[in-house]
Amino acid sequence: MKNSTRRGILFAFTAGVLLTACSKDNTPPADLTPYYELDNRVIYPTGGASVATFNPSSIQGTAVLTPQALVLDLGVSATKLHMEVDRAQLKLRDSPLRGADWVGSYAWRSFDRPTDPVFVHYTFRFDGATSVYPLSETTPQLRGSLDITAFDAKRHLISGRYSVEAPNQLTPLAGSMFPLITLRVSGKFDNLKVQM
Repeated sequence: MKNSTRRGILFAFTAGVLLTACSKDNTPPADLTPYYELDNRVIYPTGGASVATFNPSSIQGTAVLTPQALVLDLGVSATKLHMEVDRAQLKLRDSPLRGADWVGSYAWRSFDRPTDPVFVHYTFRFDGATSVYPLSETTPQLRGSLDITAFDAKRHLISGRYSVEAPNQLTPLAGSMFPLITLRVSGKFDNLKVQM
């Protein structure tokens, strides 16, 4: 009688542990806290530079997967970097176990390279006025890239870094009579939630 009671208790305990473990596997994991960095550097032909580094806690980020593109926006108030990765050029290594994997380096689209995957546009707030840089549409060549370093398919979280350097741009707030500058925008994003 004691053996059958022990077996019954052991069976009930084992079944309870298995049911608990199975139910935990079905619970979606909690999202991780996002983190962003955004730096703006204006490099003058004389060799000087003006640098704006934004406080990570003040930076807002959004990511949306549309039928045409993966759209990423990072910014503070009126200063915003807008990126669109052509969906047809996303690096997909689908597998039943891992899901989509967008990890890779993506080149900036420019006037001379209109088929490269990432359209980029930058709006810069400086001294109370806003300068708009439609980089992909007006700049012959852009240096740097958008690098996606991780994609969590279960949580829809994306991480990566970016650096875009655009030579021969108008000085913020200045007309065409001022010397042209090089604009460099760089930073990173960790655990940015993608709206699918």
